[in-house]
Amino acid sequence: MTSPSTVRPAHRLLRWLQLGANHVLVLMMATMFVSFILQIGFRYVSNKPLAWTDEVCVLMWLWGILWGGSFVMSNRDDIRFDVLASHVSRGVRRVLTVVVSAAIVAILLLSLPASWSYISFMKVEDSAALGIRMDFFFSIYLAFVVAMVVRHAWLGIEAFRNRLFDDEPADLAAGENA
Repeated sequence: MTSPSTVRPAHRLLRWLQLGANHVLVLMMATMFVSFILQIGFRYVSNKPLAWTDEVCVLMWLWGILWGGSFVMSNRDDIRFDVLASHVSRGVRRVLTVVVSAAIVAILLLSLPASWSYISFMKVEDSAALGIRMDFFFSIYLAFVVAMVVRHAWLGIEAFRNRLFDDEPADLAAGENA
């Protein structure tokens, strides 16, 4: 069993990393917004559209969605199709959680080599306006896959240990985002 003194620094580090991930996502969204506004201004006010703003918007959108899903979004933020799960017993929900989590982990791990191959192959392509290598554009997907594997493995293990994510009180979950 860990002592409280070892848990506190780890908890602080985790909160610091979560806050940093949130800030990075905010910067991505702000960059996308400013690029979009610049594009509108240059296109419709000066009639001289900027090619690079489209690429920045696409890059920030792609990275923002996958970064947010990997490092910012909590389990409570997930979209869940719980029509079936909400009408079955807790034991059946545990089994469903273990099975679905194992399936998600297996599918993502099986897709990882092909994803790596595709992203590695894309190093031969550059974006048209900014000249950014396309493997950089898509590299965030690998972080997303690893984060989802870790998240769903944890959910499945916790369900196997008789602790469902749904057991967590709503006020505790609200406090994790505060």
